[in-house]
Amino acid sequence: MAALVRRAWRRKPPFPPGGPLRNRAVRLQARRDALSGAADMTTPRLRKDVFKLDAGDQTLQWYAKAIHDMQQRPISDTSSWRYQASIHGTLQNPSSLTSDQRQAWAQCQHATWFFLPWHRAYLGIFEDIVAATVAKLGGPGDWALPYWNYSEANARALPPAFTAQAFAGLPGQNPLRVERDQGNDGKPFLDNKAVSLNCLKRKIFGGHLTTAGDSGFGGPVRGPNHMGDSDQGQLEMVPHDMVHSDIGGLMGDPDTAALDPIFWLHHANIDRLWEVWRKMGNANPTDPKWLSATRFFFHDASGRAVTFAPQDVVDTATGPWRYQYDNLANPLGNVR
Repeated sequence: MAALVRRAWRRKPPFPPGGPLRNRAVRLQARRDALSGAADMTTPRLRKDVFKLDAGDQTLQWYAKAIHDMQQRPISDTSSWRYQASIHGTLQNPSSLTSDQRQAWAQCQHATWFFLPWHRAYLGIFEDIVAATVAKLGGPGDWALPYWNYSEANARALPPAFTAQAFAGLPGQNPLRVERDQGNDGKPFLDNKAVSLNCLKRKIFGGHLTTAGDSGFGGPVRGPNHMGDSDQGQLEMVPHDMVHSDIGGLMGDPDTAALDPIFWLHHANIDRLWEVWRKMGNANPTDPKWLSATRFFFHDASGRAVTFAPQDVVDTATGPWRYQYDNLANPLGNVR
């Protein structure tokens, strides 16, 4: 198969200005107490297709309200919108960061076989924080992050809630709408090449570039690697990179991508496709170098420092975050 050309993620302006970092220990602890227990669910969350939510479903309304609430928190709060986005990447000068921020920020894994497990952990913690915020605001206790299945022909546009100028019940601009190069006009913009699922035909998770010349489904056997710029795994290359690039704006740069609320629905779909691939009879790596040799640092919903290895997150039914997807059908039909 011919090599696919990666569309570069373009650089955009840094984060909106926040106030100086100050010691807010008492206020932060109160917030952490309110958010603690977010992951203590006995029933798995159900992540649903955003384009197939029932009429009257308020998943996105609560998502918008939670984002607005998180945006009011200081960046020093590990549950704040800007802190969570900075875990993926930041344009701030490393010399200006605290020791905690240097450890936690700009950690996203790309062009490595750690791409999928790292983002699964990142997504799980973010979902915990949003769900706890939703509950704090009076919403349902079983809120789950929806996914955007843009490979379906009728889902090639941004979900309408992400393009509206205002959101009922919230002051100012709709928090789901941000700067983007494409999509905010509500028109379909993703073509077949951008959302191709040929990656699902790859049988091997970790590719060996030197011996096989293949980056595999989940990424080349190397890393950890914060920002590799070539030889991504097939799923990371298409549709992951292509969707980031086509949306552009904040999504066009790994250092700002997680500031766009659609980022999280995009990555929920990438995580879902990993489960689809596994359900097709494919296997995750069994090499200890992948399973347990590397651990990644995060803060959980209560602000507690935690680490995860890939072996901790591969099982969505029994792992730290218990969740299911409403659709894991093979989109390629009989192709395996």
